Amino acid sequence: MEKKQNTAYLLRQWILVGIIWIILLFGMSGLIRQGNYLPVIAPIVMTGAIVGWVYFRNFSQINRLLQASSATPLIDYYDKRLGKAPLLPNKDAILAFSKSLIYTLYGDFESAKVEVNKVHWEQKPPLLKAQYLFLQALWAYLETNDFQQGVNLAKEARGLTEVSSSFPGARRSLGAYDMAIEIGELLSGNSGPNIVHNLEQRLQQFPVLMKLVAAWGLEGFYNLSGQPEQARKMRELLTSLAPYCKGLASL
Repeated sequence: MEKKQNTAYLLRQWILVGIIWIILLFGMSGLIRQGNYLPVIAPIVMTGAIVGWVYFRNFSQINRLLQASSATPLIDYYDKRLGKAPLLPNKDAILAFSKSLIYTLYGDFESAKVEVNKVHWEQKPPLLKAQYLFLQALWAYLETNDFQQGVNLAKEARGLTEVSSSFPGARRSLGAYDMAIEIGELLSGNSGPNIVHNLEQRLQQFPVLMKLVAAWGLEGFYNLSGQPEQARKMRELLTSLAPYCKGLASL
């Protein structure tokens, strides 16, 4: 049921992009048949360059703002980037999740909960409801250290995210929910070798915000399992990426 709802939701998001691509492909195929390749190659190269630049700029800004001593610069960043996006579907939920995640990492759990309570999550598609459960799992881990409750919430969230991996970004998004489950399993004492390996791999692959969560989970596991050197490396990574994120304090 969730997969059907999520697929329909994502198709609505991508339908405009699909229509534009179809129109472009028809135009390009006509130019290629005429042997005119330059007008085809140039837009592709320019589009790739623009997308790459926007991607790099966004993530470099987040990396830089994580060096701030408070959550305010990142909160302002998301307000400007998402709050003023006129065509963004479910903007309220996406903005609330983004800001709540930042407050959570900085240890301001009360503000994090205030943000998500502005949204009627029961009216949202399963993919967005999962984001709320993901945050609740993080609060269980970071605020109360109730790892069993956290892993239960993470599994519930993961169950709402079933979607075809053919959608752009789907694999990475699902990986974040799997990471949340793996952290809970490790900190609850279910330290299978595959879980540790998977989490270490995700640490290398994730963008910075999820990388922070993965590093915190690994540090906690290394501390609990008597691996102080490995734990120290994770703490050094956390300190270098986000020196003021008090929500990521050592267990």
